[in-house]
Amino acid sequence: MFTMPNPQFICFLEPTRTQMPDNPTPEESEIIAQHFNYYKHLHKAGTLILAGRTQEPPHIGIMIFEAKDKAAAQTIVNNDPAIIEGVFTARLQPYSIALQAK
Repeated sequence: MFTMPNPQFICFLEPTRTQMPDNPTPEESEIIAQHFNYYKHLHKAGTLILAGRTQEPPHIGIMIFEAKDKAAAQTIVNNDPAIIEGVFTARLQPYSIALQAK
C-alpha cells in the first residue's frame, strides 16, 4: 500500500538585528548554536530535508521540512530557540519539492 509522505513546508528566517550574522553578540552566538543543534535533531529525526542561509545581505535562512499539517509545522518553527529568543523572525508556507538531486 502506497502512503503519501507528510506535507512539506518552507520557513524563511530573517535576523531581527541586521548586523547579527556578521557581528553576533556572545548571547546571539549561543542562541545560534542552540538553533543549529535543534536543526540537527530535526534532520536526524527525518523531519528536516534542507537548511541553509545566504552568505551576504540580505541574510535569509531557509528550512524545508515535513510535518503532519500546518499546525504541526508552526509548532516546529515556534520551538526553534532562535525564534523563542527573538534572534530570528520566521515566515512559514506550504511547499512542495518538484525536483531534487540525489
